[in-house]
Parts: sequence; structure tokens; C-alpha cells
Amino acid sequence: MSTGLNADHRPAWRLALVVPRYGEDVLGGAETFARCLAEDLVASGLADVEVLTTCAADQFSWANVRPAGTTQLHGVRVHRFPIDPAKDRPGYERLHARLIMGEWLPLADQYAWVHQSAHSSALYAALSRQLPSFDFVIPVPYLFGTTYYAAAIDPARTILWPCLHDEVYAYLQPTVDMFRACRGVLFNTLPEQQLAERLYGALPGGRIAGFGLDPFTASGDRFRRERGLAEPFILYSGRLEPSKNLPLLLSCFEEYKRRRRGPLKLALMGTGPMAIPRRADIVPLGFQQGQRKLDAYAAATLLCQPSVNESFSIVIMESWLAGVPVLVHSDCRVTRYHAERSQGGLCFRSYEEFEAILDLLLARPELRRGLGANGRAYVQSQYSWPAVLKRFTAALDSWRQPAQTGGAH
Repeated sequence: MSTGLNADHRPAWRLALVVPRYGEDVLGGAETFARCLAEDLVASGLADVEVLTTCAADQFSWANVRPAGTTQLHGVRVHRFPIDPAKDRPGYERLHARLIMGEWLPLADQYAWVHQSAHSSALYAALSRQLPSFDFVIPVPYLFGTTYYAAAIDPARTILWPCLHDEVYAYLQPTVDMFRACRGVLFNTLPEQQLAERLYGALPGGRIAGFGLDPFTASGDRFRRERGLAEPFILYSGRLEPSKNLPLLLSCFEEYKRRRRGPLKLALMGTGPMAIPRRADIVPLGFQQGQRKLDAYAAATLLCQPSVNESFSIVIMESWLAGVPVLVHSDCRVTRYHAERSQGGLCFRSYEEFEAILDLLLARPELRRGLGANGRAYVQSQYSWPAVLKRFTAALDSWRQPAQTGGAH
């Protein structure tokens, strides 16, 4: 097993991470993965990582709101480049709407969707110039224009980190071509890898690394005092948008409160375009980070992650580290995999299942504590940073020799 260091104690690998948006205030699982991995690789001395990203802060407007240039964030060099003026934004939005509605696009329209996505020609030019200095280029996640274009510059040097979901974009021919061309593919979980192999065939360069989390201490009492929130509550953490299946959670919660007129509340931690019902028992917390976010997890009665499209789900891991059980959607293979493997959570699909599980967990605090403890043990054994970095560096070792010789993997 390589230590990741050479004889002179310099990092053995130089990595370029290509991320469409980057920063501590960026809301998104893949973007958080990329930032935390870069910081931990640099802090551990295992790799020299440079991030190539854009000046955008959100994935809706793609406005250049941050200055271009090079900065340092927690020891990582971050190069920001402006997003190009949109080639045909209305055309892109029409194609995107057709995809969302489930329409299968002709091949020319599939490629038009990629080409009309958000791009940065300055980023691609810089990556091309610097390419010989990097062992690997790691674009993340798969469905943005910057990933498709960066991966095409030198596929033999590219390790795709897709954060793949079972959604329409995964079936497009440009996605199929990208997965099959890259040197390797970095997965977060076994179900994600299985999905990719079902869609694209055998991927001998595929490796599972996962995402690392650090243990933390948090005070649920402090959060409750600060928020004036004494009642039991379900916590949702993530973007407030329909693609996260938030309408289902809202519908189930409202029906539950219609049938069970108790003190239970729903707290929503995050931001997004979705309108939230104005009710006394639905509490918008906004975007939280740092200790306040951790305290919110510790204060929750349980966390509900209703999304059916996840490649890992940081929020359920953070909830488990706080000792709080989770409720996930049965149709999400990844979160169901975590819940069943850890014995730290339960699954629902229908309102009736939602109601039965809530009744059970609210009535049995010892069951909640047991599930939360199981989840914490699972995260600490499988997704601590030492465990993840060990898998990640083993993956780099498996890819390195073919990348140096230029041979096929």
C-alpha cells in the first residue's frame, strides 16, 4: 500500500480537481465532497491538489459573482475562471425542460444540451496548458458542462468522480461516452457503482472511495434555546427544491399533523427556489454551517432524507454522527443501502409507512437512541477520513502506472 509520499516526503500525486462551483458557502453534496477531499488530501500531505472552478456561486443563473484569479482556501490553491456568455440559454432551457419531462432527445439534441450548458473556455485553456504537470484530472460531478469538456481534454489522464444518480442525464449518449473513455471512475458507494455498470457495462477502472467525515461534538440543548424550539421536530437538511423530493415530505408531514394534532414540527435547513408553506409547525432555518448546523442535527428527533437521487448523502452521515436516526425513501438505493447496512435508519415510500414509522419512533426514545448509535458506529468505521483516504490512495495506485505509460486500463 502506497503512503502517498515519495522519498523526499513530497506528495506523490499532483491532482487537478475540476468543480463547477467551489466554496464553503456552496450548497451541494458533490461540491462539498470535492472541497473536503481537496482539503484533507493537502492537510495530510498525500497529494498536491489544485482546484479549477468558475466564478459562479449558483447553478441556476451561473452568474459570475466571484472574482477571477487564484486564491488559497484552507491550504488549497483555487483558480477561478469566468463562465462564458451563454451560447443559447433559451435553447438550453427548452432542452432541459424536455429532459425533465421524460422526453427522450435525439442524439443531436443530447449533444446540444451539453454544448449549451455552462462552460468556461478560460478554465479549459488553463487546464490544457497545465495538464503535463498533473498526474490526474478529477472532474466532479458528471452532469455539468465543465465536467464533460474537462474530461474530453485528456481522457487517459481523467478520473471521473460522477456522483451518479439514476436520472435521465445518466442515460444520455454523451454521458455514456464520457464514462467509457475515462481512465477511471471514482464512486461513493457500491449501489452507485452497480448503477454505472448497469448503464455503461463493465468499468474495470471503477473504484469505491466514499466520503470522509470528522467526528464532532454538538449541543441540541443550545440549538433549542437559541431557536426557542422546545417541541420534537423532524429535520430536513439540503436544497429546498422539488428534485430533492421535498414536496413528498411536506405532504406527508401535513397529513400526519392533520391526523395527529400533537406538538411535532418540521424544520427545514437549507435554501432553494421552492416555496415553503407558511405554518407555525414548519420552521425555516435557512442555510446553516459550522457549529449551528451540527447543533441542529443533535437537537432533531430524527432526520428525514426523502430524495430518491443520491450518490452518498452527507446529511444522513452527519445526523448519525450526532446520534440521531434517519428516515429515508425506499426507492433510493444508496440511502436505503446505508440505512440497512448500518441499522441506523428506517425506510418509507407511502404516507402510511411514514405515519407508522413516526408513531413508532416518537413513542420509543430508546429505539431512536439505538438507531442513532448504530449509525454513528457505521460512519466512524466506514467513512472516517483515514478509511476514505486509504481507499482513495489505493485507487490512485491502481491508476497511476497506466496513466504514466498512456496504455489502456
